[in-house]
This record gives sequence, structure tokens and C-alpha cells, in this order.
Amino acid sequence: MKIKSIMQTALAAGLLVGLGLPAPAKAGEDEKTMDWKDLPPAVQATITANANGGTVTEVESETKKGKVVYEADVKTAGKKEIEIKVAADGTLIKVKAGDEDKDSDKK
Repeated sequence: MKIKSIMQTALAAGLLVGLGLPAPAKAGEDEKTMDWKDLPPAVQATITANANGGTVTEVESETKKGKVVYEADVKTAGKKEIEIKVAADGTLIKVKAGDEDKDSDKK
């Protein structure tokens, strides 16, 4: 009887602890929000050139397979949202507007 009680307590404690922990990140991936001033100048230039006069609302850096990719969320003058993905060297990877994807020829 005592063992059953201990097992139930351990199980309950484990569930409580498990529910309070964030989901583990995928192996090899790390994502964080960035300040504009901390972006490499080439990345800033590419985002600005592809924002079409819109406002950058958020920028994140993400490491995938050892490579850093910057993702900028932009709100255009027409209130549409686009996402711009840029490599660490400033190379445009993708511009995603709404439901459509426009892949860059520069990969």
C-alpha cells in the first residue's frame, strides 16, 4: 500500500513539473528575437530593399543546420503582412506575402 501511494505521488509530481516546462527545441535549431540595430548591415539593407516601404514589426534569427537565417515580419502600407527571409551575408532567401511564396533566384 505504501509503495502505491509513493508511486502516485511521484507520478503526480512528474506531471506537474512536465506541464510547466517549455517544449524542447529541435536539435540544431535556435530562434531568438533581434533588435534592428543588432542585425548585420547587409541583412538590414536586404530587408529594407524588399519591404516596399513597409514597417518592420519583428525580426528573428534562427539557426538551422548551423546556418543563421533572419526572418523579418513586415506590415505594408496596405496593411498586408509579409515575411522576408535573409541569409547572414544579406542574400535574399524568400519573400512570403500572405498565402503566396516568392523564392529568390539568389540561393
